[in-house]
Amino acid sequence: MKMLAIESTCDETAAAVVENFGEGVRVINSVVASSVEMHEKYGGIVPEVAAREQIKSIIPVITEAMNGENIDAVAVSYGPGLMGSLLVGVESAKVLAWVWKKPLLKVNHMAAHVMANWIVEKTQKIENSKTQSTGVPKLPAVGLVVSGGHTDLILMESLTKWTWIGGTRDDAAGEAFDKAARILGLPYPGGPEIDRAANKVTNEEWDKYKNLFKLPRPLIHDPRLEMSFSGIKAAVARMVENRSQFSEANPQISEESFRNLVAREFSQAVSEVLVKKTMLAVEQFKPKSVLLAGGVAANKKLRETLRQEIAMAGLSFFVPELKYCGDNAAMVGASALLRPEESEMDLRPDPSLAVV
Repeated sequence: MKMLAIESTCDETAAAVVENFGEGVRVINSVVASSVEMHEKYGGIVPEVAAREQIKSIIPVITEAMNGENIDAVAVSYGPGLMGSLLVGVESAKVLAWVWKKPLLKVNHMAAHVMANWIVEKTQKIENSKTQSTGVPKLPAVGLVVSGGHTDLILMESLTKWTWIGGTRDDAAGEAFDKAARILGLPYPGGPEIDRAANKVTNEEWDKYKNLFKLPRPLIHDPRLEMSFSGIKAAVARMVENRSQFSEANPQISEESFRNLVAREFSQAVSEVLVKKTMLAVEQFKPKSVLLAGGVAANKKLRETLRQEIAMAGLSFFVPELKYCGDNAAMVGASALLRPEESEMDLRPDPSLAVV
């Protein structure tokens, strides 16, 4: 089956044409239009601005993705997300499905992030302790979903039987990255900016100064699968507030180095909590695979640390290519093809839709 998929849950406007390919999904065309540059000056997403830009972009994006392809169905992410943005995608999908007389499939946006791990391309790799090859995850699997609005651990017994097993009790990891970046004076979006700043710190510099930048790891020793990130963000704020006193004691550390060192410690602290809780889930549920998904899955420290831990456990580790970590329509199509949920034409957006 060949599917047109539409994604408009936040500030991206995306469309893709995908099809079944063995046990996975192949991307024929994928187009993403982002308004992130427009939101930079506000330090975050302004819902009304995002929706207006999506109204302008939705038809050109769909037209470019279609590129003359014949499709069998239309899929759209209907939540969670921003209400105005969701309406743009949902209403467009409904109209196209009705005009073309094609089935309409509804997709949970967060589930779609997980299903990005079933997008099969020549460059995709499965990493474990012995080999690297192409393929799709084996189930059951534990999935860690990390984004600006969600930080969840799920148990996937099959493609359709998912159970929520843990997550954050306050800020999502991506939200914490954005807030910490704002405190450090870094531009929006915060996750990539903190990653870039952290990567500027050399190992020699880190070994020399890391003890001056210790941040807490909330709940890291708690045996439950609960997480918390508001405390780490608050600790970053206190570091910045005490910057003048720190400078008096450590004049050799420049303003830029201070910011980069805090960014590295913050990224490391968040990654350690996420990895620790994921490994606790692995010990408890004994999966065959571990999946990482969501916008924060693009974080270099998190990808590397979790890959290493999973390799030592002898399990397969899956993470989407960077272009499929952020919001995109290819993941929506993958979810619709592999765990289809057909909808009536009266489909309505659900901004508060749960992960499972």
